[in-house]
Amino acid sequence: MSQLNPRVEQWIDAYWRTGDINLEDLDGAILKCAEGVNYLTTDRKAWLTTQIDHAKAAGKPWQYYGFGRPDLRPGASNGASEALDMLGTIEEVGAPSLQYYADGSKASVWIDLERDCEAPKAEVQQWLWAWFETVEAAGFPGGIYSSGSWLADNIGSDDETMARVFTRADGSFRPMWAARYGDSPKTYPPNLVKYPITVKAPNWYLLKRSPGPVVAQWTSSREEGGTVNGKGHDSNLVYLR
Repeated sequence: MSQLNPRVEQWIDAYWRTGDINLEDLDGAILKCAEGVNYLTTDRKAWLTTQIDHAKAAGKPWQYYGFGRPDLRPGASNGASEALDMLGTIEEVGAPSLQYYADGSKASVWIDLERDCEAPKAEVQQWLWAWFETVEAAGFPGGIYSSGSWLADNIGSDDETMARVFTRADGSFRPMWAARYGDSPKTYPPNLVKYPITVKAPNWYLLKRSPGPVVAQWTSSREEGGTVNGKGHDSNLVYLR
């Protein structure tokens, strides 16, 4: 599918406090498997493996995300350490699904960047480059969950920086997953348009890559479906080739 006529799916993203996921009416899941280092406690591993089993039973794909902490530990060595922590978890619980998106990009894992950093932009850049290089050298193409304002404030918004965020050394593309926090819809709007919340994506990405993020978190409060216990959760539109 091209970006003019993408295949649109709905995926949940979840972490251990979400509870058990229900994929009966959804197309896939993005599961938290890392934050900083030494994230995978016994309880978190039990939750993660249970959700993977749910996805397998439903015949649905799953991916992973890590919550990045360059706000606490900037610099290349720390970015690599957090990537290695995620890779250790993947080795324990199994490989994620590789997806191909409407803008020509691909990914199987994601880095979630939300916390503002006090370190110089150069140190946060080095953290991010090292994270990407480490997970991708292991065979897992990465994408980025963030907002245009976070990227501009913490790593920069110039063309050279944006090109490096969204383009790998081999010339392939990294996808954008746009964040939405706080108050948001509890049910799926019947008139939800393609590529929502484009304001969250960097201008460079919108002008040079795609009319909107190829994974768009349209709500962080959905209550219909998605979880066994009915707890409000994150839901995303995913635009695939």
